[in-house]
Amino acid sequence: MDDSQRMWEDRYASGEDSPDGTRPHPEVAALLERTAGEHTGRTPAALDLGAGTGRHTLALALAGYDPTAVDFSPSAARVLADALAERGLPGRALVADLRTWAPEQEQLSGPEVVPRQFDLVLAVYFQHDLSLLRRAAEWLVPGGRLLWITHAPASVEGPPPTVPRPDLEETVAVLEGKGLDLLRAEQVRTTPTALDVVVEGVRPR
Repeated sequence: MDDSQRMWEDRYASGEDSPDGTRPHPEVAALLERTAGEHTGRTPAALDLGAGTGRHTLALALAGYDPTAVDFSPSAARVLADALAERGLPGRALVADLRTWAPEQEQLSGPEVVPRQFDLVLAVYFQHDLSLLRRAAEWLVPGGRLLWITHAPASVEGPPPTVPRPDLEETVAVLEGKGLDLLRAEQVRTTPTALDVVVEGVRPR
């Protein structure tokens, strides 16, 4: 566990709230509203990468998805698993390092079946290099969506300068050759001091 991970684990273990609050990011809320009713006759699978204590995982479950949440923090995963159980919601919280994790690793590691592909893959503020984005693009079913949100380089809010902040062009370039149709690729100001890179893509059916 590196220094950044240790800081977050200590924070979650102490019961301190995430600095991003408990409500879903507005772009996530808008996507769930925009796609409501898109899946009929089955429960769609969703993947929440860097889930923390689960503000987006809970929103996904409430929106009718069967969510899988992944975070490196055992404390965050425990908080999220308890929240899902208390509300009677579907879903699971996995502990893993997303710099190397892939869904197929879970096929042999536990009692719960984790899909290999998803109808929605979501990552909000996973501020590392873009290798995860490259891999996440491969985890979509035909028709599945990917929503990737990070702090833009010019954002006042966000991690310290030592943490990578790829710009919009760098982020989009990672998806070249991945077979996705880009629906959105832009910088979005969510508060007067927060500027986010937002990329949304879909795998053609």
